[in-house]
Amino acid sequence: MKINRKELRKIACKQLKGNWLWVIGLLIIPGIINLFLEYITNYVWTGSLNTNNLSLISWWQGLGWSIFTIITALIATMIAWGVQYATLAFRDTGKKPNVFKAMFSSFTNGYFFKTFLTSLLTTLFTFFWGLLLIVPGIIKSFSYAMTPYIMKDMIDSKHEMTATEAISESRKIMKGNKTTLFIIWLTFNIWYFIIGLAGIAIAFLYLKPLADLIFQALIAYLIAIILIAIINFLLSLYLQPYYRQTVANFYRNLVGDKYLRKDNN
Repeated sequence: MKINRKELRKIACKQLKGNWLWVIGLLIIPGIINLFLEYITNYVWTGSLNTNNLSLISWWQGLGWSIFTIITALIATMIAWGVQYATLAFRDTGKKPNVFKAMFSSFTNGYFFKTFLTSLLTTLFTFFWGLLLIVPGIIKSFSYAMTPYIMKDMIDSKHEMTATEAISESRKIMKGNKTTLFIIWLTFNIWYFIIGLAGIAIAFLYLKPLADLIFQALIAYLIAIILIAIINFLLSLYLQPYYRQTVANFYRNLVGDKYLRKDNN
């Protein structure tokens, strides 16, 4: 099936019209929660908000930090899958539940156990592929990318699925479609690279006359880094919800209602 990437983006843009506050909320609030969990974990076990002194703490504190870091990572993954569930539901029905209800949707309505197990396996599979080489890990991440959406459809259709079924189905439907999804991803994310490169180039041109003035050069460099970070953050408020909605349309265009039917096997 030939997928028109431009048409997918156009449809996503129409769907987002008038709904930007909701989709931006689904981007920002999970990010704040994840940062909060990370900082709390660091402070409780290391006495600092960062991990600069990780080598100075005792072994049991290091073990506690490691365990809690894994737990917070799992929570963050569950929230990320909940956001994807909410995005697909919004794409299909236009419904916008409360942002907190949407982002925690993977914890409710019978989603929790299946989401937890499948998301954990997906993360482990991607990680182990990444241990071989970076490229196989990236390829597999695109191969598994439709797993959350398939999960949601299967659960909604009351399909009794196995732990790896959604992962296997994602691999099947992405065969021959990974390049298309990669191009969609690149279309949105290349802007961060362009802005970063432009910022570095401008900073370099500005810093060159200050080569002998180390303090002034350092200040100029820090200002450039801060400006790039601010611009990329503001850009992400537009690009990431837009990308997420485009991927939801990509999925539905790819499979239709195949996994919503009880005979989806």
